[in-house]
Amino acid sequence: MAVSPWFYTNLPTWNKNWAWKGDDLWNDRWNEILAMRPEYVQILTWNDFGESHYIGPLHEKQFGAFEYGKAPFNYVRDMPHDGWRLLLPFLIDLYKYGTATITREGLVTWYRLHPGDAGDSGGTTGNTSSHGQELFHPAEIMEDKIVYSALLTGPAQVTVSVGGVAEEGSWDDDGVPKGGVGVYHGSVPFNSRTGEVVITIHRGSDVVVQVQGRSITAECPHGGMNNWNAWVGAANSHMGTHAIAHLG
Repeated sequence: MAVSPWFYTNLPTWNKNWAWKGDDLWNDRWNEILAMRPEYVQILTWNDFGESHYIGPLHEKQFGAFEYGKAPFNYVRDMPHDGWRLLLPFLIDLYKYGTATITREGLVTWYRLHPGDAGDSGGTTGNTSSHGQELFHPAEIMEDKIVYSALLTGPAQVTVSVGGVAEEGSWDDDGVPKGGVGVYHGSVPFNSRTGEVVITIHRGSDVVVQVQGRSITAECPHGGMNNWNAWVGAANSHMGTHAIAHLG
C-alpha cells in the first residue's frame, strides 16, 4: 500500500499540469495504513520534486525536471517538506509492532502560501482528464487552510495566528487518538487572511511546541502564478517525556 502526502505538477514537456486534493492526505493515508496494516507500505516519494510529493530534503542539483519539463517556475524551491518525516518513527513503529513510544512531543504543519483566488492558476486544473476525471479550478478542491498534526502524550490545545490575529484551533472528530496518546490532527481555515503564521500547541499557559511558519501572501512572485505546492514546517518540544501508544 502506498502513502503520499501531496500532488501538484506543472511540466508541459510531459503534458502534466494538475493538482489533486491533498489537504489532509498524509494524515488520512496513515490512518488507513494503521487500520488495515497491509504487508508492505511504500512512501511516495523521497525526491520526486516534479510531482511535489517529496519528503526528502531539497537539493538544487536535483531540480533538473523543472528545466527538462519546461516548468513555468520552480514550485519546489524554498518549499521544504522535511517536516512530514517528523512523525514517521512513531507511525512506523505503530504500524509494525502495534505499539510506539513518545519520548518527545512534536508538531508538523503544512499549508499553501497563497489563497486559492490569488494570482493566476497557471492553467493548472484540479484533477486530470488523463485519468478520466472531472476537472475543476484548483481552488475548488484544495482548501485554504492550515493543517497540523501533533504527537502528544495527552490532550492539549492549539492556537493558530495569521498576520498577528490568533484563533483557537480544534482537533478533527477522528483526529484524537484512542487512549489519548498519539497523533492529534486538525486544521484552521485562513479565509484569505495573510501574514506570518504561528501554530502553538499548549496546555493552558504552558507552551508544548510551536512552529513559526512562512507568511501567507496574496502576492504571487512567479509571474503572478499561484503555487499549488505546500510549505511544511515542524518542531519538537524541548522537554523529554515518555508515553506509550497502542493500536486499537
